[in-house]
Amino acid sequence: MNDLLVSVCIDISRFVPDDEIDLKTSLGSIIGTENLLKCEASRLKEPEKGLDLCNAAYALSDFVQSDMEHSKEVILKIKDYFSLRLRLSYRGKMSGIYIIVDPEATNNVDVYEMTKMSLEGGVKVVQYRDKLNDREPFLENCYRIKELCHQYGAAFVVNDAVDVASLSSADFLHVGQSDMPVNEARKILQPFQGIGRSNGGTSESTESEESGVDYLAVGAIYATSTMGKSARKPLGPSMITKVKSQSGLPIVAIGGITIENLPDVIQAGADSVCMVSAITMSNNPESSARELVNVWESSI
Repeated sequence: MNDLLVSVCIDISRFVPDDEIDLKTSLGSIIGTENLLKCEASRLKEPEKGLDLCNAAYALSDFVQSDMEHSKEVILKIKDYFSLRLRLSYRGKMSGIYIIVDPEATNNVDVYEMTKMSLEGGVKVVQYRDKLNDREPFLENCYRIKELCHQYGAAFVVNDAVDVASLSSADFLHVGQSDMPVNEARKILQPFQGIGRSNGGTSESTESEESGVDYLAVGAIYATSTMGKSARKPLGPSMITKVKSQSGLPIVAIGGITIENLPDVIQAGADSVCMVSAITMSNNPESSARELVNVWESSI
């Protein structure tokens, strides 16, 4: 191994927990156990940095003029470990007020500005849904909105479009029951990206969890006409409690939720609550978002 590759692998060892003995031993087999560094507690919260180093090490290994197959296998194994940790950390972001930003439902406000106002108001999850634009502007908007979300520490979700979600490195793809199957979407997404899925009750939620999703959207909780959901029979907040009782995944309540019934949804056990018109069709989206966030924080 050349000196640069060894140096990168030594850096990787700082991000691998000391109790991950198999990974640590494997890494030591290619750089020497004497070169392994202890993992500081602060590094446990930085799987993304560990993943970036693995990507760099794997790219460098292609330029080394020697047999690197074993080294590549080790780097890929550690990369998978960091990818899973990053994906699990994204699950932890699925909390608080969740908004869907759609160019057809923003009261003529630009999607970027709507996102910024919502984040200023305290929204923690932003899903971008776009059935209007071609792929180029769709993807460009995703890049901009994702960057904005990460500035505010919020999760970024792309609706339905698995190709755009993959290219933009979105935290999550969200799919419906009739969209691309979860196992097929997983083949296209990067390993660290999560998947959320819409569900109409306990049986669909169970099937979604078994397929490998990272969060369960449950609804419509109340009657709603937003985004063509008027035909759905309201499930009521008790469905949140039922789904929560059989799953350890984050539960996102959606459909007809307003500032008046928000406390009931929170008390039913929702980890996150998806709002659309209550924010995006408001005359003051930032203020409306902040009011909802205040209700959330006072009810949990």
